[in-house]
Amino acid sequence: MSLKFFLVVMLTVISFSASFAQQISLQSGVKKKFKYNLLSDKILEDTGKDVSGKSQVQKVNTGGLFISPSIGVSFPAGTFANYSNAGVVFGGKAELAYSRLYPFIFAFIYETQKNKGSDEFTTANFLTKFDTKITWIGGGLDIILNKYIKSDFTIPVFSAEVKYAKVTHEITPEVSIPGITLDESLLTYSAGLAFTIYIIDINTRYTFAKDYSNLTFQARFHFPLIRF
Repeated sequence: MSLKFFLVVMLTVISFSASFAQQISLQSGVKKKFKYNLLSDKILEDTGKDVSGKSQVQKVNTGGLFISPSIGVSFPAGTFANYSNAGVVFGGKAELAYSRLYPFIFAFIYETQKNKGSDEFTTANFLTKFDTKITWIGGGLDIILNKYIKSDFTIPVFSAEVKYAKVTHEITPEVSIPGITLDESLLTYSAGLAFTIYIIDINTRYTFAKDYSNLTFQARFHFPLIRF
């Protein structure tokens, strides 16, 4: 599928989620159940009455395991931008959220992306195909910022990631290009900022990956697997 198709899908999802969240916020007496503010709320449990007749309450810890599939667009930066166009990135996160760990959420990440070679680069090197495929595996930490930035519409989240990247190039015809290695592995670091709208995150992330650094825009969806 083309990059234009994925851009249209992302814009549609973003528009729908924003409209949906606005409708929820306008409903009287309805509270949005974000994963993040669910953890930050003071969840109390009635334990009965004491000898004076007053109700006794205690704080109850809550959390869960979430699965978060995502889809986005990755724009090459630096050296990577010299020979590649923007590409599609998709994958997912397994997230552990627990009120005792608030405002931190820990995650395991798996993503893959593909960037086609730019017309200038492929023409200059007499190529019919030059694709860069990257597989990312690693861990991440989300820091929920609603403790410091109050908003009824969205929740800002800062994210940091450390990932192992496996890079491969598919070249047709098979020729040697100076400065290009067919297979390469490296350790990468990412930092980003996301805004949550109901169950959807709109995320911007920059990945420091030497010759494969990139800027990514993603839509991420949250689904609970286990609640505890």
